[in-house]
Amino acid sequence: MTLHRIRNLREQFSTAGIDGLLVSSMSNIRYLTGFASDERDVATVLIGATEAFLLTDYRFGEQAREQCGEVQIIVRDRARQTLGQLVRELAAQCDIRQLGYERDHFLHGRWLNLAADLDTIAVKPLRGLVEKLRRRKEPAELESMRRAAAIGDRALEQLLGLLQPGITEREAAVELECLLKRAGSEGLAFPTIFTSGARTSRPHGMPSDRVLSRGDLITIDFGAIVDGYRSDMTRTFVLGKADSKQREIYELVRRAQALGVESLRTGIPYSQPNATVNRFLAACPYAEYAGDSLGHGLGLDTHEQPYLSTGFEELLEEDHVVTVEPGIYIPGWGGVRIEDDVRLTGSGPELLNNFSRELIEL
Repeated sequence: MTLHRIRNLREQFSTAGIDGLLVSSMSNIRYLTGFASDERDVATVLIGATEAFLLTDYRFGEQAREQCGEVQIIVRDRARQTLGQLVRELAAQCDIRQLGYERDHFLHGRWLNLAADLDTIAVKPLRGLVEKLRRRKEPAELESMRRAAAIGDRALEQLLGLLQPGITEREAAVELECLLKRAGSEGLAFPTIFTSGARTSRPHGMPSDRVLSRGDLITIDFGAIVDGYRSDMTRTFVLGKADSKQREIYELVRRAQALGVESLRTGIPYSQPNATVNRFLAACPYAEYAGDSLGHGLGLDTHEQPYLSTGFEELLEEDHVVTVEPGIYIPGWGGVRIEDDVRLTGSGPELLNNFSRELIEL
């Protein structure tokens, strides 16, 4: 099922000036081979012109043989052979003379140890070769992402009945995480963000022991995982009746988010929807408190290429999936963010999650 991805990757070798690639990102390894692990550095993939190898050790050999049907599995004896020695041996076997490696994914110390054994091979640091392939989602990937988004919708709906004065942010976050797993999520797409009151001004605020009170803004940013693919949704609520400022700012963010989704079209630069939303928010009374990036790519990683931000001039394409998440964050008062997962199609954007975007008073 992944052999075509390896073929697509090889087509980039000539342009990149290499005849082999060493892959260390666990997300990229999963994409290319099917091998899945939450631990880093437990496998490495070497791809040559005609052969592909997954290198691991005795702890993961059985799993690799079960999950990876289209690459050769080599279980290295770590006591007798370093990873670099094995790579050098295989590179010679495959006549690899210019070896690329993922500069953004090797820890510095690990790369130094590896490179010390590759003295006979020219190595070249590269970035983004596999990530560019991952941008365009295949039908099975999209289906997994829809299922992850649906799990998030359902879990959040169930959580709302539990949110009441007296419960802490941390207790509420734990409840949500349990609901996600009971609904079928393989884990958490990322550590749950749950803030309340003035703490909602922190875009990535972690749950605390703060007790929820009437009148609080509540921001929840979370995601589910299905087949390794992630969802990422944010909603902001008010516990009790919203005051006029809360309503005003919520409506501004809701309109900005809708504008961001509507602005997504194939064939335009990724920076363009971000610029459109920035112009809208720049004209509002809270312009100085608006976030400066509209969203990011989503898939096997929560944050992956491409990015809806200034300077990202590559073009939106069909079946790319991005988040759209404008926000206004006012220190000492609070903040509002609304975030959805959106697939690009030839006829316009497709929202993967369906939870209400209207202001909900709990």
